[in-house]
Amino acid sequence: MQLSMFRVVREQGETGPLLEDPLIHCQGGEQLVLAYVSHTALMDYFHLPGDMRVTLQQWNLVVDRNLEAFQRIIEGKFERDEWEMQESIPACLSRWRICRRATKSSGPK
Repeated sequence: MQLSMFRVVREQGETGPLLEDPLIHCQGGEQLVLAYVSHTALMDYFHLPGDMRVTLQQWNLVVDRNLEAFQRIIEGKFERDEWEMQESIPACLSRWRICRRATKSSGPK
């Protein structure tokens, strides 16, 4: 199945304050696919101290600027069945190596 319509979720409704990780929304046919990008992995990649506060909106901007790289990684994970169902929605879970590969392939912006 081909994934399409990738975008960073900017508004997360009532759950927004509970989420710390950027969220990428895409479609697999008629199925919604969500990919979480670990903010911890982003902090590690950019060598930020643990006590530094980076807002979700700032991380969303970083992910949005590198969306093409994340898109390739999410598609690869989806094709290799490296995803989990969460409440009937496939979610590709991005971890450190995913973040590192995405930012390396396009260079951090």
